[in-house]
Amino acid sequence: MATRKKKAKADKLMEKAADYFAGRSHDAWRATFHKTNPAEKDKPRMRMRGGEMVDVNQPWSKLSQAAKQDNLRAARDAYAAVKKFPKDREAASDFVHQAWIKANKGDPNQPKDLFKPYAKLPEVEKDKDRAHVDAMKKAIAAVTEMPKKTEKAPKAKAKAKSASKIDAKAWGRLEAAAKDLSKALGRKVSAETLAAAGIDAMASLAKSLAAEARAKRG
Repeated sequence: MATRKKKAKADKLMEKAADYFAGRSHDAWRATFHKTNPAEKDKPRMRMRGGEMVDVNQPWSKLSQAAKQDNLRAARDAYAAVKKFPKDREAASDFVHQAWIKANKGDPNQPKDLFKPYAKLPEVEKDKDRAHVDAMKKAIAAVTEMPKKTEKAPKAKAKAKSASKIDAKAWGRLEAAAKDLSKALGRKVSAETLAAAGIDAMASLAKSLAAEARAKRG
């Protein structure tokens, strides 16, 4: 019984730390991505998550559930690394990297060089794994120090928010179309570019139709 209670308490701490870590980690990544790639700030960045192509260039609050689960999986891996190697930063970082390889081995968007063993990675890539370990330690400390709530605050009604996502089959058609267009134009056109153009076209059409409807009513 005591062992069960201890495990339940540990699992609860893991989930709290993972929640704390995942959202902050994603939004920090996005801020850095926008800073280093300003031209990509408002463009979709489509990645395979949970069997569907989703736009990961969204704030955590608007991110698809499939992408959120991927971030939470990485957070739990970081938690496991810290718990297994609490005083060995390099061993914990190696653990994080091995977990990343296992989770991303089927992703064609990932550079092949990143699938090297941790010891053979350049320092700049090792630092990313170390950052996960350091951030998780801070997350554990933060949720451990949070005061317990005596009363539950009433939950505000959450507004339904849609996240840009495309199933794998549709994304395959987009990639094929982008490849054909690239050959015809003599320059590379990505599937992401076609997806963004489609979203812009639909938004423009919706705006035009709404204006016509208002004019008819008026």
